This record gives sequence, structure tokens and C-alpha cells, in this order.
Amino acid sequence: MSPAPRIDAEAILRATFEVLDQEGFAALSMRTLAARLQVKAASLYYHVPNKAALLRLVADRVAAQVIAALPPEREWRGLLDGMARVLRETLRAHPGAAAVVAVQDTSPEVFEPAVPLVLSSMRAGLRVTDEEALHLVQSLYVLVTGLALAEFGNAPEPPAAPAAYYDTWFDIAVSTFLAGVEARYGTAG
Repeated sequence: MSPAPRIDAEAILRATFEVLDQEGFAALSMRTLAARLQVKAASLYYHVPNKAALLRLVADRVAAQVIAALPPEREWRGLLDGMARVLRETLRAHPGAAAVVAVQDTSPEVFEPAVPLVLSSMRAGLRVTDEEALHLVQSLYVLVTGLALAEFGNAPEPPAAPAAYYDTWFDIAVSTFLAGVEARYGTAG
């Protein structure tokens, strides 16, 4: 008998994204992951205590990818537009993750490093409090995730409409959101 394959949190996370993308959210279970990794389900609990922690890892990975790709420009509109586009592309690459990101919070240790950049950018261009700025970022994140759910929510089934439809919907939704932010919070002065 060959030795059991070695697993770690990264291998578990990769397998989780594979299940989400290939079989959909409903198929995700510790047992399904164990089978995919060719280990017993109990082996997973050494690395991930439960399914809730697993879902948090998925949300954290998506958020970390978005944060890592934030545009270096500090102008608030470019920063938020860039965040929206990277989030959409990340969810497009992992369509099954949209259902997780829609309902799972991100760990503070993942998002807190981005807070100073976001706050300084938004304070420089808008009349917003820190709390308002963070709520606006969260609102945009939810908007884009909701659009991704409409487009990819039935993963692994393909989207119901052509990609151009969803591209237009995304562009209209994000540009309208950003115009609304500018109209309500004006330019800092």
C-alpha cells in the first residue's frame, strides 16, 4: 500500500476551488474534498477545523487577490474601479467562489492592510468619514459579487446570457455606483 498523500492547507484550498468551479457550491463538503485529495475526511480537520473555516479561506483568498492587485494610483475613483474589475476577474476565474464570497466575511487580517490606502485615497478626493468610506468599499464589493452571482451563480453551468451582456451590466452598474458616490460625497476641498 502506498503512503497517504501529504496534504496542507494550500492543497485543501486548491481542491476547494476545483470543487466549487467544477461541481458547484452544493457539492462542496469535507467528504468531497477528502475524496478529491485521496485522504480520509478526518485528515482535513487537522488543517481546517470545519466547513465554516474552509469557506472563510475561500473568501480570504479572493479578497487577498483583489487587495494584491489594487492599482497603485491613489485617486479614489481609479482605486474603486480597479478593485471592482479585479474582483470580477477573480470571480470569473473561479465562478464557483461567487456563492461563497456573497455570504462569507473576509478575515480582518486579510482586509486590514488595505484600509490605510483606501481611506487616504477616499479622504483625498471625497468628503467622507472613515466609516462611510469603508461602507462604500463594502457596498461596491457586494455589488460586484451580486453581479458575479447573476453571471456565475449556477457554476458549473455556463452563464445564461452572452458574456457581452454581463460586461455591459457590470460597466453600467459600477460606473453608476461611482457616479453616485461622487454626487453624494462631492470633491474634498
